[in-house]
Amino acid sequence: MEPDQQPTMQQIADVVGCSRMAVSLALRNSPKISPATIARIRKAADEMGYRPNPMVSALMTQLRHGRTVKRPTTLAYVTAYPTEDGWRQPGLFTEFHSGAKKRAEALGYTLEEHWLRRPGLSEKRFCDVLFARNILGLVIAPLPSGGGTLALDWSHLAAAAIGYSVTSPNIHRASNDQYSTIRLAIAELTRLGYRRIGLALTRDGDERVKRNWSAGMLVEQSAVPAAQRVPPLLTDGRFDEAFAAWFRKHRPDVILTQSWQCTRVLKELGVRVPLDVGLANLGVSADEAQWAGMNQNAELVGAAALDLVDAQLRRNEFGIPMQQKTVVIPGHWVAGPTVRDVTQAAHRRKK
Repeated sequence: MEPDQQPTMQQIADVVGCSRMAVSLALRNSPKISPATIARIRKAADEMGYRPNPMVSALMTQLRHGRTVKRPTTLAYVTAYPTEDGWRQPGLFTEFHSGAKKRAEALGYTLEEHWLRRPGLSEKRFCDVLFARNILGLVIAPLPSGGGTLALDWSHLAAAAIGYSVTSPNIHRASNDQYSTIRLAIAELTRLGYRRIGLALTRDGDERVKRNWSAGMLVEQSAVPAAQRVPPLLTDGRFDEAFAAWFRKHRPDVILTQSWQCTRVLKELGVRVPLDVGLANLGVSADEAQWAGMNQNAELVGAAALDLVDAQLRRNEFGIPMQQKTVVIPGHWVAGPTVRDVTQAAHRRKK
């Protein structure tokens, strides 16, 4: 067999010692074949480098049912929140979807929303529905808190996740570059004259991005005098209570966060923003006017995830990739009313 040549079903059958039909049925998980035989045939196929061609599979299915063959032009935008519309909240998640949808339309696809947690819908049934409709490309939206595993039949799918919340399998993904984003935020705040810069997040919020927020903060703190270092707040409990205690103890000059609760807690403490302390959000929306901070370019992230799916479809690549690829998109600073130029304020006081 040539290095790049796929083994045929007959060659697999010869190695395993069964019929070509048995191989065909096993690779389709047919109930006519015992689980042990399926496992043996699939193991041999994997070792021989066999990769099914979903286009051919779809063609054969359609021919058996007398349907017209169509090029797959519909992609799925897969959400997995407990409720169908749980992800529809102003900010990053809707911008991810908007970016993916715009890119899909530009490339000639229709992007359909599919709710994976619909009552009574198993992950197997979900894949059956997709395959029956010739939907082979998936953009996986961020999963709810905690992330997790998606047990889909990946062998017939070209997929990419948005962010890092899909912990298994290790598929292609697109994300904001949180590590460089927070370091850029710190550089901007330092330019404005802030010195004691604090980070206040839930631990889950940091772990969902592979701890890139805290990593960037700790790297930046290592380069400043010890008196300017504020221990990051990464809380598992009630954020508002932990934040209030942390602020009273450390009194940062400015706070990097993703929580809207900070404004309420500071107001209850009698602390004025930005006169007494600055606030910068690590996820400022495109239409946000009430915060300073970092725009994560979420639409570009969504578009990048769609591009990853499109590239796989064009190359006829399906299944879990041998080498996972991550595309990271940098963020950009957005000026806003929750921070001020401390350097200019100090200069005016001297006058």
